Amino acid sequence: MPTHKQTMVEAVVTPGGMGGIAEGSTSYSARVAACFPSSPIHQGRLTDEIVKQMGNEYLLDGVVNDGGHTFGEFSRDYSDAPNLDEVDIAKHNLPSPYVPNPTSPGPGSLLDSDKPAPPEGFGQTRANNWGTGPGSNLQPSASSQTHSLHTIGSYLMGKSAGS
Repeated sequence: MPTHKQTMVEAVVTPGGMGGIAEGSTSYSARVAACFPSSPIHQGRLTDEIVKQMGNEYLLDGVVNDGGHTFGEFSRDYSDAPNLDEVDIAKHNLPSPYVPNPTSPGPGSLLDSDKPAPPEGFGQTRANNWGTGPGSNLQPSASSQTHSLHTIGSYLMGKSAGS
């Protein structure tokens, strides 16, 4: 588990005062609270735990529906993550499911459909990317199941798989 905790809404209470030349000053926490008596933070109605719960609910979990504005419904749980072995590379004019077609559509066109076939042999070898974990051979459809279970505070430095 991470050992460093970021300040959310429960700030360290300080008596206030000027710091020395090489030190920082501190705020008068009691005076700040007196200036904002209706703040849900100072009334205890907004705590770090409530912020974490709201973050998980509104940022990480479930389906977002934008009412048809752009995407319609979008699952933040990665329920539509692809299995790259099932990508129709001929239909999409790709050298493989792992890389885009590097060719240009040519002068006067910005259409992807105008691109020629990719160079023969391009993108056929999957690179195992640098880092820890299962590497690039893990399908997004498989890794997404692990990532969808993450919550605020459950991330481990340098780890993307739950363990």
